[in-house]
This record gives sequence, structure tokens and C-alpha cells, in this order.
Amino acid sequence: MFDRKPARIDPRTPWFAGVRTALSPMAGVTDRAFRDICREHGAGIAFCEFTAAKGLTYDIPQAWRLVDTEGEQGLVGVQIFGNEPAAMAGAARMMANRRLDVLDINFGCPAKKVVAKCGGSALLADVPLLTEITAAVVAASPAPVSAKIRTGWDESSVNYREVGLALQEAGCVWVTLHGRTRAQKFTGEADWDRIADLVDTLEIPVIGNGDVVDGDSYARMVRATRCHAVMVGRAATGDPWLFEAMDAAEGLRDWTPPTLAGIFATVERHIVEECRLKGEHIGSHVVRKHVVRYFRGFPGAAAIRRRLFATETGEQMLAVLDEVRREEDVPPSAMGGDESRPVGTGLAPAAPVC
Repeated sequence: MFDRKPARIDPRTPWFAGVRTALSPMAGVTDRAFRDICREHGAGIAFCEFTAAKGLTYDIPQAWRLVDTEGEQGLVGVQIFGNEPAAMAGAARMMANRRLDVLDINFGCPAKKVVAKCGGSALLADVPLLTEITAAVVAASPAPVSAKIRTGWDESSVNYREVGLALQEAGCVWVTLHGRTRAQKFTGEADWDRIADLVDTLEIPVIGNGDVVDGDSYARMVRATRCHAVMVGRAATGDPWLFEAMDAAEGLRDWTPPTLAGIFATVERHIVEECRLKGEHIGSHVVRKHVVRYFRGFPGAAAIRRRLFATETGEQMLAVLDEVRREEDVPPSAMGGDESRPVGTGLAPAAPVC
């Protein structure tokens, strides 16, 4: 266990005291199947794909599908974005009777299509509006409210302290800080010193985010910042074992890198779950972005990818995987492993996430 700054845990979220890791909301990535897999490997809380508040208030089916958590086991968060207090509050009210443990406000995404609508990290340049939105969501939400931010719009307008204090005052139960400005997007290094500064500044918990890709970097971030928890994004795609590695760094479990047998079993399960939830055709196409990352760094990964991408259904993908398994002499047991060929995690860290 690491030394952390004591933080004020909201009475509505006593469970958060034990949360040390979180799966970041990622568009097109953190759907139900992936959330379930990450939680099974140790994610303390998993977030749905972020969605536009207006999409929910206009009752657009696609927007609601992104936050469908009915029957979901384990801690789950929903994240919304937008720039109109009334619409954001309206979306928050619509979460009544829905399955969620926290409602997060996206003030951190640097994506052009989000910023162009004055959402995400664009609000960092308008703290009064950001504060008004937060207060409106907190007042309307049936669930506790958190927020995710960046260090500022650019280096000339770094304002994470001002924003963090405003969010705390408005009633957020915690703040997640990605250690880059919006201008940096995913370039350069995350500034963990700024995360540490926000931890020292706020009374509520701070989740650190940025450049954690394995157990070692997790340990270094927590030691450097004393943050309450760590959120990871694309580093977890294709590597849900990252959560096991972080738990091991915390001293909460023993851990060894996944074997080829374990990886094949997880890929197969992921395909099956996506197809069960979304249908054979859509599910098999959605899961492709994950399959690419599961096999990154493997000899012959490109050939495996081409064979899998030539399929049209989950059943066909499973047949290809079975062929590859036999060719590589990988044991079929989901729990057993090819102990002679362990595979490390974080071989090729992907770009950080919003």
C-alpha cells in the first residue's frame, strides 16, 4: 500500500474509499463487454463511453445505448458532455432509476469534434460557465457527481487549481486530472507535479490520469502525487491485465503476465460477448479494434489481424482463432496457460485517452 493524502469521502460514496483504479470513458471502446472484462481483471470502477447530454435529452436511441448499464455488476460510471447548463441538468435528471454509481462531467476531452461544440476541455477556457454547468448537474443528478479535467487550455492558461476548487465548491465528490493541457492533446509527457499540486489543494479525492501503462508507472504516479486512485484509458485496450498489474503494485494480489492461452481465452470471450450484446455482424466489427491491441507486439500479429478482419461474423472470427491456436499449439484451456510463453503487458503503449 502507498502513502496517500487523506481525502474527504462523500457520505454517498463510501465505496470510493476502496477504489484505487478506474477505466476511463472512451468513445467506441468502453462498452459493456469491455467494462465487464476490465472489472474482472481488477478495475475498481469502469466508465461507459461518454455521450452528449443533448443526445439523451432528445431521447436519441444511440445515445442511450452508450450508457445502457441495466443489470451491470460492479461499480459503473456514466459521463456526459455539453455546454448548456439546462441540457446537462436535464440529462442528469434522466439518470433517475438508472444503474450508475456516479455521473461524471467531461471537461477534459481534447477531441476536435467535442471542442468544436464547446464541450469537453473547451470549458476550461470559460470557468464561470463550467461552474454553472457543474452546479446545475449536481442539483439535478440523482447520483453523486464527479468531473474530469485537464491542466488547462494551454500553457498560457493553466488553471487546474481554479477549476478544481470551483468543482469542489459546486459539489463534486472527486476530480480526475489528466496531466496535460488541451493544446498538448496526447503529445509530450503528463505533468504529474500538477496532479500532486491538485491533490494538495483539494479536500476531495483526486484521481490521477496520464502516462500510466503498467504496474511500475502506476506505483511511480501514486508515489509522486499521493493521488487517491489512478485512471487508465487506451493503455488498457488489449491489456485488461493492466488492472491486475496495478493491484499487484499496490500489494493487493500476486500477478504474473498473461500467457498466450489466457490471451486467446480473453479474446474469444470478448468476441462472444460483443456478438451477444450487439449481434453477430455489428459485434464482430466493433471488437476488431480490441483484437488488434490484444495481439500487438506478437510475432505474426499482422497476419492474424488480416485473417480476422476478413471475417464477417463472430462465429467466423472464433473459427479463425481456433485455427491460429492449433497452428501455434496454444492450449485451449481458458484458465490453464502456456507457461513457457508468458507475454508481458504494455509492450506498445497506446496514446493516452481524453
